Amino acid sequence: MAIATRYDVIIVGGGTAGLVLANRLSEDASVSVLVIEAGANAAADPRIVVPAMFNGAQGTELDWSFATTPQKNLNGRIIGHPQGKALGGSSAINAEALIPPSASDINAWEKLGNSGWNYQTMKPYLDKYFTLTRPDNATAEHLHLSWLPADLGRFSGPVHASFTGAQGDPLSSAWVETFENLGHPLTSSPFDGKSIGAYNGASTIDAASKTRSYSNSAYYLPVANRPNLHLLTGAIVKRILFNPTGGSQGIKATAVEYVQNGTVQSVNATKEIIVSAGAFNSPKILELSGVGDPAILKPLGIAVKIDNKYVGTNLQDHLLNGISYEVKEGIATADNLLRGDQATIAAAMEAYEVNKTGVFTSSGISSFAYLPPADFLNGKNSEARNKFLNALSVKRGAHPLDSQRYSRLRELVSNLDEGTAQYFLFAAQSNVAGRNTTGGIAEGLQPGNYITLVTALSHPLSTGTVHIGSSDVMEKPIIDHKYLSDPLDVELQARQVRYLETLAAAEPMASLLKPGGRRNHPDAFIGNDLEKAKKFVAVGGSTNWHSSGTCAMAPKQSGGVVDAQFNVYGVQGLRVVDASIFPLIPQSNLQGMLYAVAERAADIVKKSLRSSS
Repeated sequence: MAIATRYDVIIVGGGTAGLVLANRLSEDASVSVLVIEAGANAAADPRIVVPAMFNGAQGTELDWSFATTPQKNLNGRIIGHPQGKALGGSSAINAEALIPPSASDINAWEKLGNSGWNYQTMKPYLDKYFTLTRPDNATAEHLHLSWLPADLGRFSGPVHASFTGAQGDPLSSAWVETFENLGHPLTSSPFDGKSIGAYNGASTIDAASKTRSYSNSAYYLPVANRPNLHLLTGAIVKRILFNPTGGSQGIKATAVEYVQNGTVQSVNATKEIIVSAGAFNSPKILELSGVGDPAILKPLGIAVKIDNKYVGTNLQDHLLNGISYEVKEGIATADNLLRGDQATIAAAMEAYEVNKTGVFTSSGISSFAYLPPADFLNGKNSEARNKFLNALSVKRGAHPLDSQRYSRLRELVSNLDEGTAQYFLFAAQSNVAGRNTTGGIAEGLQPGNYITLVTALSHPLSTGTVHIGSSDVMEKPIIDHKYLSDPLDVELQARQVRYLETLAAAEPMASLLKPGGRRNHPDAFIGNDLEKAKKFVAVGGSTNWHSSGTCAMAPKQSGGVVDAQFNVYGVQGLRVVDASIFPLIPQSNLQGMLYAVAERAADIVKKSLRSSS
């Protein structure tokens, strides 16, 4: 399909959010839409289609392969950050977890000054993007799914979700029972907006085909033949072009300049340009276009169009730590699959292709829990808790949103009725401790079979930056998460890491582990020692692949880059819609929240387009 010279709407990035927008905006046949994507349409690639092969996409042409600067508080390690470089973006290469967000996390966005951003308003969108298939009764019982709503009809969207745990797998059942035995049963359905405890969650996997369901297969491919929807792949967006308006909004976004096959070209937008390039590339594109901090742009020879020093700041992530425990003989794990054992791969592929069974049908990550700090529950360690709360009352931090971050965490640690940590189980070994992680999760695996118990910091206080270091669009941005730069993150995460040892020692989890077995790092033998846990937080800390916040939705004086309608401050006709607009990171994985945000953004843009017609 030939690309025209102008479109009503140009979407920069055909990722998770971008393809939602492309589908919904092109529902109006009178609106012409162009999606510009740097990657390819890899819809038939098994590294995307087969659920367990998500690791195979990392470090390939399907991945932007971002990485941080050496992280001072992670012992100088460099942390790799995979991000999807194909239609579907990171929904094409993630681990397929579908986790609904906390209502109070969304309500916190409205408290920042984002009118209408509350759970009540977002709930219809949280239910709109996916359809959930109920498993058979025996599987539901094995997975402890009594919390599932009786009527799943409220979930009616294009993304297909299902439950992947098999009845013969002892891990998923043991996960829930172990938390229950420790006094942490699931308090209510995770889809109700507030719950703590353990559960087996849904995955964005089609129950019938056992294939990944993601924004390309769900939102783009079914409507790809719409005459008003065009797609340009293999194109790197260089910058947004502006014209003066003469009004209070001094400039208007009018065109997108991109590089394809080594040639610089441009295409015009008559109404809207929407940047949906992700938490790393969206601020990069704004800065290359002259929207950002003059102190960064001017030395690179970039003319400042809009002065906003908060572009590329407020970078957040869920720092995680995992301890890999060697399992007893007969417990099935994915270790040989990760090692690339050819016999294991051949047998798994045969089971998948012939019967749609076996390890290839799942990412191996579907057992989750959210807990307050276990150290502080039931009146325990009250002195340490009071000290922690008092420290949260001390004003510090360079970003205007930091005060809200502190008050949010203080509320959570005061009430102890929502999660400060995500826990999950990975049915294989983790190799990130003590090393740079740019090579992915399958490098340097030691012999044996393992499960990894993981905890992630749900509401981190430490934030970082992503900025351009060159005016060359082909140069990757400089990413510095500044993990653990706030010592309270270390204090809280250490207590949560130490709790992994409690999980491993409790039944029935303990019965699955080899007594005295190997672990993924010498410092992973923590016991009940808080100082050892703090050491392992630095040695084993890594990303949960949840980077967000770098074009924050907030009042401009509060560090915002976009307003509550996704408009970039100071520019007409330019919006950002992706995880970079999340002002405060939610406790959940970002995929589900992002689908819902994109669905709402589409309605907001549709309304704007109608009013301008």
